[in-house]
Amino acid sequence: MESSSIGIIGGADGPTSVFVTGNALPLLIGVGVLALVVIGGIVFALSHRSREDD
Repeated sequence: MESSSIGIIGGADGPTSVFVTGNALPLLIGVGVLALVVIGGIVFALSHRSREDD
């Protein structure tokens, strides 16, 4: 069993840095898919909300 880690450092006043250690490819794919689903859901919800206001 290999260990891996992802660290994300960021703030409102500067760029975001992502640090990856180990063999994290499967972990990165999982996090990427999860992020796409969350962002897609937010965009979908906001687009339907703006249509209801019209």
